Parts: sequence; C-alpha cells; structure tokens
Amino acid sequence: MGFALRPHVEPTPQHQRLGTFDLLLLLLAGLYLYLFLVIPWQYLAPEPQSYNPAYTFLALAEDVILLSIVVLGWRHSSGRWRHFYALLSAIVAFDTVMEYATDTLPAAVSFSGSWYDAATSAGIAGMTLAALMVYRLEPMSEREDPDSERYWRWASRLAAPFTLILPLLAAWSFLDRTLPVPVWQFRVFLSLAAVVVFASVGIVKQARLEKELANANRELLDASLTDLLTGVRNRRFFTSSIEADVQQVLRSFADYSASDVRNRDLVFYLIDIDHFKKVNDQFGHKIGDQVLAEVARRINSAARLSDAVIRWGGEEFLLLSRYTDRGEAHILANRILDSVGSKPYRVEASKADLRITCSLGWAVFPWTASDPKLLSHDQILVLADFALYQAKGSGRNRAVGLLPAGQTVRAGTVAPTIYINGIPASPVTTPGPSLDSISTPSPTTPSANTAAASAT
Repeated sequence: MGFALRPHVEPTPQHQRLGTFDLLLLLLAGLYLYLFLVIPWQYLAPEPQSYNPAYTFLALAEDVILLSIVVLGWRHSSGRWRHFYALLSAIVAFDTVMEYATDTLPAAVSFSGSWYDAATSAGIAGMTLAALMVYRLEPMSEREDPDSERYWRWASRLAAPFTLILPLLAAWSFLDRTLPVPVWQFRVFLSLAAVVVFASVGIVKQARLEKELANANRELLDASLTDLLTGVRNRRFFTSSIEADVQQVLRSFADYSASDVRNRDLVFYLIDIDHFKKVNDQFGHKIGDQVLAEVARRINSAARLSDAVIRWGGEEFLLLSRYTDRGEAHILANRILDSVGSKPYRVEASKADLRITCSLGWAVFPWTASDPKLLSHDQILVLADFALYQAKGSGRNRAVGLLPAGQTVRAGTVAPTIYINGIPASPVTTPGPSLDSISTPSPTTPSANTAAASAT
C-alpha cells in the first residue's frame, strides 16, 4: 500500500493525491478479504483443505498487485529511482516464485518463514539493499509525468466499486449451503457490517469533497471579485452586488415611517488620488503601484466593516457606505481625507517620505426620502462624479458632497444651491488635512527618461 502512494514523485497542488479516505477504503477492502476468505477456516471451522487454497489465493493476489504497482513505478521513473524499482520488481518476482516453490520442498530442507529459509533471507537482504539505494534520494517532479493525474484518479476510485460487490458476496455465502453454518453466518454478518462501514466512509468522504469544492468555488468567486494589486473589491463586485444594496435601501424606506430616516442611506464616495501621474512619472510604476496599495489600505482602515471599498479604475476608488445617515456622511469623508493624507508614504526610490492627498466626491441614495425612486443609483453615481470634479477643480485635498437642495449637515460648509442636469443640489465641502507639511512630488530629481530628454 505504501508503494501505491508513489514515493518517487514530489506532489504538486494541481494533482489530486490519494486521499485519507481512499487509502482507508483500500485498507478496509484488504482486511475484509482476509477476514472473509481465511479466518472462517482458521478459527470457526478449522479445515486445512479450505484454509490453504484461500490463503494461497489471497497471497498470490497480494503479490500480483504489489508487482503491478512496482512495475508501474519503474515505467514512470528515471535515474536512481528507476534502478530502485527494477531491483524491487526482481525481488518481488523472486519472492513470489520461491514462496510457491518452497511449498513443494520437505520441511527438513526448507522451513517457510524461518531464518533458515533461503528465499525469505534473500528477500529481506534485497529489500534492505533497495532501501539503501533510495536513502535521502530526492523525489522527481510530478510535472515530468503526464499520466500522473490519470493514475491518482484511477487509484482514488479503485475501492468505490468494491462496496457494490459486498452484497453479492453476502448473498453467495447465504445461498451456498455447502458451507458450514458458522462460516456462512460469519460471512453474511461480516459483509453486512462491511457495507455499513464502507457506506459510512463513503458518505463522510463525499461530504468532505463537497465542502472542499464549496470552499474552492468560494475562493474562486472571491478572487474574481477582488483587485489583485490593492486587495480591495473590483468593479465586477460592484456590478454583482449593487442591485441587492439598492433593494435593501428601498425596502428600508418602505418599511419604516418617514420620520425615522436615520442610518438607512447608501452613500457613494468617489475617491481620486491627487497628482498621482507625477508619482508614476518621477518614481516609476512600481512605486506607483505601492502607493496605490497603501492608499487602498488606508481607505479600508477608515471604512466600517459594513462598507465596501472598490477600485473604480486607475487611481480612483469607490467606497459604498451602507446603513448611513446622510446628515453625517461628511464625517466619513473627513476620516478618509485624514487617513490618506495625514501621514507620509515611505518610498524606496526617494530619501524623503512622499506626501499624498486625495479628492473626494459623494452623493446619497435615495436622493429624497419622500420619493426614494426619484433617481437611480446610476444617476447618484453621476452626481458623485460631478462632486469629485468640483473637489479637484477647487484645489484638491478636499471632499465635496451633494445633498438635495434645502438639506443641511451638522458640520461642513454648505454652498448655495446648484443645478446638475436640472437636479437642484446643495454642495457640502469638507477640507482635507493641513497642507503646511504636505507637498506633492516635485521633479527635482528627474528620472532617466527625463534626463535623456533634457540632454537631447
């Protein structure tokens, strides 16, 4: 059984190995056959005429299976491993032949199983030599064997059909009235017990496989909804989840009275890194990617567990804030501005730390509590994008939010009403961290391309 695990190959994650339950089923199958064929004639109804053929048949089957596995290992190995399997094949074949040859010799010449048995002693010596050949030998890569996946698939399914044979063996034992009563009774009860055991192991194995498959599918789905560079969600996540968020908000406004409107809004925050192109131009895209990942991490640290941070594109992020009060939406905006811009960014290519700020635009859904379906979430995104444009156009490092005309917030600066595509809105401006100690990257240390262009 140990050689069935192919000790000469280094497993890879892409290949399905012989699992614990598969190995257990194979071991139980071998144990069942021994109990079924040999034990009744040894203890329940001692009868040498039946015991010897049964034991010989089982031993021969074991030798044939072992020889087949070893020869298969020889075919799919190379180098010293191939020499090892060749020697092992010769030893197993020699031991099989001598096992039956010595049965014909008188006991005075050869006593089977003793140290005076030349075949047994030769087999032990050969096995020892084979073990020394592969001592500390590095296994070969499983990628070198194109049939590896097919081998493991075949081996893992080998014990499954055996469960179907058990009822047939039980029926044969019950109907064969030439068997002594203790023998057929033992075989019937053994087969029925084996059916229960094999079925239980199979059920547990199937449940485990289904759990592993569900986990793998969950991981694949999560990976497909995650931005590889920053680790936050991507636009596919937004597309797949926004409708559920919108319906949840609409239900909450329909289920409660108009006077109880707190913590039911969905706020869209569009965040754009200020002067990010200068970071890429001066330090290169590798440093730019590091800055992007760090900005995403800081935005995540400012968000709540119920919020979703999404890489919207390039250096732009979208934060979906669920279960929010529109009167306090500017608080999260201020927290994001502070988290992104208040601390310097360590850059490997520069002796000085880099200061990064962001601009932010936000809008709330639904637009009005009295008519939640007045504007769609796509229209709210357009308003948030307009607010972001206003934040960048008015000096950057600030947040601009849009609320329906006439609505106010507990803090922040509310500007006069403006009209966006005919929609009256009140802008709310929140300043970012102080710029006294914050500076955008300056081209004082030009890159190699800039220097070459200047020389030209």
